[in-house]
Amino acid sequence: MASFWQNLRGILATSAPSSEAYEWLPKLAALYPAPVFLISKSRDRFLWVSPSTLALVGQPSEALLQVSPKAFLEENFAPSEILLNCLLTEKAQQEVEVTYLPAKRILRGYWINIEKEVFALVFQDVTELRQAQEELVQYAEELRQQVDLLTDLRASLEKSNQELAQQREQLRLLAAVAAYTDNAVIITDVRGQILWVNRGFERISGYTLQEVKGKIPGRLLQGPDTDPATVQRIREKLQRKEPFTEEILNYTKDGRPYWLRLYITPLTNEMNEVTHFIAIEMDITEEKKRIEQLEARMRDLADAQRYAARIFQRFLPPVDRLKAYFSEVAIWNEPLHEVGGDFYFYSPQEGQVIIALGDSTGHGAAAALISVYALTALASFTKDRFDRSLEEIYDELLEGIIFSSEGKVLQEGFELALLRYNLEDQSLEYLGARRPLWIFRGSELYELEPARTDISTMHSTLRPPLRRLILQKRDRLYLFSDGIPDQLGVDNKKFSLGRLRSFLQLNQYLPVPEQINLLRQALKQWQGSNPQTDDRLIIALEV
Repeated sequence: MASFWQNLRGILATSAPSSEAYEWLPKLAALYPAPVFLISKSRDRFLWVSPSTLALVGQPSEALLQVSPKAFLEENFAPSEILLNCLLTEKAQQEVEVTYLPAKRILRGYWINIEKEVFALVFQDVTELRQAQEELVQYAEELRQQVDLLTDLRASLEKSNQELAQQREQLRLLAAVAAYTDNAVIITDVRGQILWVNRGFERISGYTLQEVKGKIPGRLLQGPDTDPATVQRIREKLQRKEPFTEEILNYTKDGRPYWLRLYITPLTNEMNEVTHFIAIEMDITEEKKRIEQLEARMRDLADAQRYAARIFQRFLPPVDRLKAYFSEVAIWNEPLHEVGGDFYFYSPQEGQVIIALGDSTGHGAAAALISVYALTALASFTKDRFDRSLEEIYDELLEGIIFSSEGKVLQEGFELALLRYNLEDQSLEYLGARRPLWIFRGSELYELEPARTDISTMHSTLRPPLRRLILQKRDRLYLFSDGIPDQLGVDNKKFSLGRLRSFLQLNQYLPVPEQINLLRQALKQWQGSNPQTDDRLIIALEV
């Protein structure tokens, strides 16, 4: 089990927004000893499964965490369509009931959206409950058959008492069976008055059979916080005399609230007239508390992410000051989440300006922390010394990454494009680590390709070469992250560098802000109903 949790922490550390976001998982496994799946749609992997899940499927966690959730749900659950629909349409929350085919277990539970493209599937094994229901229905059918027999003997006055005795005996036997379940069982007449309750009802509600006999359950058990809309739905379904399931907040004899999931079935006589109702009630109070805690946790995480986004935006400089160096400027920055790994920076320096575009590893808060390091480091390196070369700035950024890794070889880092533009002679220096520079002169594209390295401990001995050139008036410069060309369309194909190149080339006649705005519209149309796949950033400048 220790290796199971080590694997889980490893998964969350590399793919989740924050390792602290799932500290509740071990507590969930302890408090809720039932099957729980945590699914990442974007990675097509299970992020975590509870110990009860492993016991159910009979597989080690290492094997199950490598399986595609979509394939696993489709092969092992019936009907699988409801679970696949929840996954594909990213349902926020839905109650589900399915059969786990290998173990022939009936599972009922909830599909819950924890965060973007991360979902929890929480189950309750109701196999025994369903079997009890089937037994009750079987006994109800036997009771109906007895009533049919008694109808044939209705002409005989001597048999009337015997018929009534047989009906009472059937009810007694039915109550005896129901008494062995931990769930509450209530039998009422057609008017809704209680005829019998089992020990489970007495234990859950605190009322004895003698105290509730002849009373209406709702009038006795409902309280100030019981939802009137739920009460109305139950009343309408009882009037229609059809089987149904509902959840309701009731109150015990001493005033303690508790949640129930109701399974109510009508019983009919030989004339198909409803004579009784049988209600099986499952106490789901703890289940409700766990769901409320999860929802509260998700709200806290969402609030924290919005707050982090506001802070992150303060690190990005305003666009307008670049207009002192270029005739037209446009920057489109759209993170995948509220905070992201793409960043831009510029620093005016006595007739010249240093500009940077970066793409940090990953998404969300983890990538944003790397971006904040890069932004603060760039601001520090360029604040006082205007004579620093781009190579020195690159080396100092890399040294900071290596120092913070404490000697460990980590993949975390960022791609980077660095520019220095001199306004007087229109000279340009460029240093690129996996981020190219595109220059359009008219409709002709000049591409300065980057080195196949980045700022991380994985490439600590490599430095991109410095490129120098002279720009001309009306030259257009483009720096961009890979979130734009890598965006998937409705046919599951990438927008691609070729489409981006063609789009910019065909629309060189437009002013830069209009061109970038049109690019946003084109990418949205290409994306269709597909989700955004990465942070998006492009800087467009005209000399």
